[in-house]
Amino acid sequence: MEIVLLRTEGRGGEAEVEVNGAQLMVVDALSPADAPTRPGKLPGARLEVIAIPKLSRIAPEDAPEAAPLRHERGWRYRARARVLATEPLQVDLGAFTAALELPLRGEITVGALLDLAIDRIVLSAGSTR
Repeated sequence: MEIVLLRTEGRGGEAEVEVNGAQLMVVDALSPADAPTRPGKLPGARLEVIAIPKLSRIAPEDAPEAAPLRHERGWRYRARARVLATEPLQVDLGAFTAALELPLRGEITVGALLDLAIDRIVLSAGSTR
């Protein structure tokens, strides 16, 4: 997966990235404290998804298929994601896949759909799973 930085406010601020054709607003945890990272390709970068457990759930069996990430405001997103693996929990968000630490009620199975409330997506060093 290739992450391209389009713009950033610097460490701890808002950044706009492009991932597989999708533009996302994320939290910049990659830039050094003293200067924003310059726009361009970011080899060795990763995206970490922080979901809101109380607002996320297993989708009903008759729910429509997975949909792309929907930007709500700031760093917040909604998504209907397909479960790719359960140990650890890994989901397909359309633009990229992500591992989640998300306690949900009920049994999660590979292929199930999750309705996710995403608090933020964090851009940092390391590879996205």
